[in-house]
Amino acid sequence: MKLLQAKIQAGISKEKTVGNASRFSDASAKHPKPPCFQDEKDKLDIWLTRFERFAGSNSWSRDKWSSSLCALLIGRALDFYGRLSSEQAQDYDKVKHALMKRYDLTQDGYRRKFRSCKPGEGESPDIFVVRIVTYLDRWIELSRTERSYEKLKDLIVREQFMDTCPEDLATSLREKDLPTLEKNSKGGRLVSSGQTQKIV
Repeated sequence: MKLLQAKIQAGISKEKTVGNASRFSDASAKHPKPPCFQDEKDKLDIWLTRFERFAGSNSWSRDKWSSSLCALLIGRALDFYGRLSSEQAQDYDKVKHALMKRYDLTQDGYRRKFRSCKPGEGESPDIFVVRIVTYLDRWIELSRTERSYEKLKDLIVREQFMDTCPEDLATSLREKDLPTLEKNSKGGRLVSSGQTQKIV
């Protein structure tokens, strides 16, 4: 009986040891490192999406994302990161926002990309359509526009309104970032009357 208990106990101890070793090897297993961002080769928005997916799938703590991101920046992006304040540099969302602004990945930047994009050399029609839709989605997202018919109509008519205004009036209205067409048209009247401009 004692011999049987000893064998059972030895089996349990062996299982625990194997289980612990297995958990240890899983925890310490090396994951591939994401590639560095390269200005001449990578598109920042796509690269950041890849970085975020990689960090999320590897269960990185979000408060470590900024320092991990910094280690993957080189060239202009690293120079720009180096100019951020210490507070900004520690907050991933602030770093991401600043980098996107630096690379013109803003509401207006995506609007321009959406309006001016053309198929790339060797780009298939279905990939081109995906790119156009991505630009539109980012434009809508960054403009904080609700995805309803009325709100999208307002966004598109507001853009048309801005494109037909004199450039300095449109710039002034874009800087104010007025959220609706009605506010833009009222803002346009105020600026126009102050500067004696008319919409042509």
